[in-house]
Amino acid sequence: MLEKLAGRLTWEQTGSGIRVGIPARLGWVSLFLTAWLTFWLYGGSKAIQAAMKGDSQSGFIYIWLVGWAGGVIFAGSSLLWSLGGRTTFTLNQTELEIERRVFGVVWGARIFPCSQVRNLRYMPPGTRSGFWSNGNSQSLIRFEADDKTRSFASGISDIEAFALIDKMLEVYPFPKQRALEYIGRP
Repeated sequence: MLEKLAGRLTWEQTGSGIRVGIPARLGWVSLFLTAWLTFWLYGGSKAIQAAMKGDSQSGFIYIWLVGWAGGVIFAGSSLLWSLGGRTTFTLNQTELEIERRVFGVVWGARIFPCSQVRNLRYMPPGTRSGFWSNGNSQSLIRFEADDKTRSFASGISDIEAFALIDKMLEVYPFPKQRALEYIGRP
């Protein structure tokens, strides 16, 4: 039976491991995406009507429609994730599984052998850097596996992250490089 772990997180004991549910975070992004989709769906319907009537003399309208469709698909999937997304995190002595679901449908799942997972850490908001990060990034939990940095639990709070990491370390002692203790804080 699922019990409250901390904040929005729920958890249950599964034999020699744990299963943790992490719902997607609703926020201002959901409101923005709803407004964006409403505006662009109306504009796109007018462009489609113009293309069907043959009012356009050039191919510009068709190029615009392809970009419009891509934006609508991206915004729609992001909105669906905000409203009904949930990450289920399952950990036992041998493997770590991260499964993402939207309204009960599996969106993606990854399984990692625990022996290959290392450097488990919490990244507070604003501590990530790189091309896609603007300093206002959401918090998340990161680890290394398969020679790549993996992440999950985007938007997790400090209390939720520390409770989750404590539960994870009770199940499996993930190795960590000492230098990482000095990374991630502004």
